[in-house]
Amino acid sequence: MKANYFRFWLGQVLLGLVIGCIALLDPFGLSSASDAASSQWINRITASSYPDTGQQQVVVVLIDDAYLMHNATFWPLPYAQQSQLFKRLLAYKPRAVFVDLMYSHDHAPNDADNGSQLLVNVFERYREQGIALLLANTGDRRGVDGQANALDSLDGMTRRALVKWSDVGDRYPLAVETSQGLLETPALGLYREFCRDRDCAGLPVDAAEAALRPPMALRWGTTLSPLQARSTSVADCSIDDTAWYIQLWQAIFWKFGDSAPASCAYTLTLKASALEANSPEDRALLRQMLGDKLVLVGAEITSAGDLAQTPVHGLLPGVYLHAMALDNLVTYHDTYQRDPQPYAWLSISWLDLVQLGFVIVIVGLRAWYRRRRHRRARSWRAPLFWWAVVQVALAAMCWGLWRNNISPANVLAIAVLSLSIIAEPISQFVRRQWRSLLRGFARRRRVRISLPQGTQG
Repeated sequence: MKANYFRFWLGQVLLGLVIGCIALLDPFGLSSASDAASSQWINRITASSYPDTGQQQVVVVLIDDAYLMHNATFWPLPYAQQSQLFKRLLAYKPRAVFVDLMYSHDHAPNDADNGSQLLVNVFERYREQGIALLLANTGDRRGVDGQANALDSLDGMTRRALVKWSDVGDRYPLAVETSQGLLETPALGLYREFCRDRDCAGLPVDAAEAALRPPMALRWGTTLSPLQARSTSVADCSIDDTAWYIQLWQAIFWKFGDSAPASCAYTLTLKASALEANSPEDRALLRQMLGDKLVLVGAEITSAGDLAQTPVHGLLPGVYLHAMALDNLVTYHDTYQRDPQPYAWLSISWLDLVQLGFVIVIVGLRAWYRRRRHRRARSWRAPLFWWAVVQVALAAMCWGLWRNNISPANVLAIAVLSLSIIAEPISQFVRRQWRSLLRGFARRRRVRISLPQGTQG
C-alpha cells in the first residue's frame, strides 16, 4: 500500500516538473505560442475600452492604389507627385510629420524636374516653418555591404526615425543601438514633439536614456474616431460588435461564426487623395483633422507588401504600428504596458514564478482528487469548487496586471491546464450516473416481464 502511495505521488511530482520545465524553458516554442495567443486574446477583449486620448492627436495619411489611379501615376511615386502631396499637407500646419517611406534610390538623378531635389526643397519649407519632419531610417550605413538607406540629401533635411530592429519580438522599442549610433523610433520622436509645450511625465532626456527603457507591449483600440466617418466611408468596418463580451464569445467559439478582426484601423485615417479637396467645407474639415496634429504618412500599395500583423485588426500597413505606439505613449506616457523585468541571474521574472505557482496548485489539486477518487470524497462538487477558485484567482491576476500596465500572463495555457482538476471527477460522475440509469432501466424491464398475465375465465 505504501509503495503504491509513493509511486503515485512520485509520478505527480515528475508530472509537475515536466509542466514547469515546459513553462519556463519553452521547448519548441510551446509556451511562447500560447503566451502570444493569450496576449492577442486579452488585447481583443479590452480593445473596446481603450481610451481615445491619443486618437485625438494622431493621424495617418495613406497613399493607396486609388490615389495612384486617380493621378494616373505609378509606384514608387515620382518625386514630383510626392512634392505636391507634402506641399498640400504643409498647408494644414501639422505639429510634426513622420514619413514612413524609404528613399533609398533617386528615381531620376539627372532630371531636375523629377529628381529628389524636388522633395528636398519641400522638406526645407517644413524646417523653415518649425514643423518637425522625421524620415524612415534602417540604421544601416548606406552603401556599406550593399545596405540601402535614405538618400544623403533627404537624410540631411530630416530627423532619423528607426524603422528596423530585432530581438524584441512583437514589442516596440523606444530607441535602439545601430551602426549609425543610437536612434529613436518614430513613436518616441513624434512623442517628443507632442511634449514640446506640455509637461510629459517620464519623457527620456535623450536616446541613451530611452534605450534603457523596456519596449512597449502595445495596446490596441477598436472604437473609430467620430471624424472618421466624415472623411472616408466606414460601411465595411466591423464597428458594431466591439464590446468585450462579444469579443470573448468570438474568441472562444471562433469556429462557429464570423470572428474576423475589425477591418478598419483605430487611428484616424485620411487617404492621400483627400488632401486635394477644394471646397471650403472640406478644407475646414482637413484643418480640424490635421492642424497641430502628429501625422504619419505611409503607403497601402498592393505590390509594396509593407504590412504588420496586429492582434485586433489583422494585417495593416506598417505605418499603423508606429501610429499605435505613438498613441500608447500619448495615452499612458511613461506608464505604458511592458513586460516585467527579469531577474538577471535567472532570465525569468516574478510573473513567471506566479504562473509556475498556478501550475503547482493545479497539479496538486489534480493529484489530490485522483488519489481520493475511491474514497469518501467522490463527489464532483469539491473539484468544481476549487477549479472555480483557480479561475477567479486567474481573472484577478489578469485584472491586476492590466490595471498596472504589465503585459498579460499566459492565461490560456493555465486555464486549459486547470481543466485537469475537474476532468476525472466529472468523468467519473457521468459514468456513475450513466450506470445508474442503465441499472434502473434494466430493473424496470425485469419488473414488466415478471408481472402476472392474469387467468382466463
